[in-house]
Amino acid sequence: MATATEGDLLLRVPLIAALTDSDRQALALSATRRRYQRGDLIFQKDDPGQTLFIVASGSVRIYVPSSQGADLTLAVLGPGNFFGDLSLLDGRPRSASASALTDTSVVALERSDFVALVRSRPEAAMSVLATVASRLRETDEMASDLAFLDVGGRLAKKLLDLAATNGVRRRDGVLLDMSLTQEELANMIGVTRESVNRNLSLFRRIGLIGKEGRRFILRDPSGLRQRCE
Repeated sequence: MATATEGDLLLRVPLIAALTDSDRQALALSATRRRYQRGDLIFQKDDPGQTLFIVASGSVRIYVPSSQGADLTLAVLGPGNFFGDLSLLDGRPRSASASALTDTSVVALERSDFVALVRSRPEAAMSVLATVASRLRETDEMASDLAFLDVGGRLAKKLLDLAATNGVRRRDGVLLDMSLTQEELANMIGVTRESVNRNLSLFRRIGLIGKEGRRFILRDPSGLRQRCE
């Protein structure tokens, strides 16, 4: 399989896609590749923020660490997804932490290279605003889930969300092409591992999901959607 070039990956970032071909190519030449092993920390909350990252391969967990040890996972990002954009825009410290869920390769773009171009491109500035608005909507949706969905509903919704970005369709359902522990799932929806274990067991008994090693198979996505409506 051909590896996506820096230019291909930059094109997937809305706030960069608005730039001209020549501007994107200039950014691609300044971008660098970085590789992380499973569990490696990419950056910590409150670290200085000067870099945008785009996932080339593997997966990355974005989370807010807790002094009690129960981190809250905000997102799991796969190839083509990007993170670190808030710090790229304002240069302020990181608002969350990021770590590699699997062996991961990313493309890194420095703030200084990006800002120089955005200042001279009004269309890029509009794209930046649209991207920030989208992230705010996602935050609002997460807050709504925490307020109105029970544990089973939140878990079903998270499995469907993960399938949308990391799913592989098969005859027996949709395979989540990433290994997840119950602890990681619990952190994603803000509950205990025991609660996740109980609901996963229920989902398996009634045929909503299956397992293949450490990977989940969504055998009945429509049933999961009903569970979180």
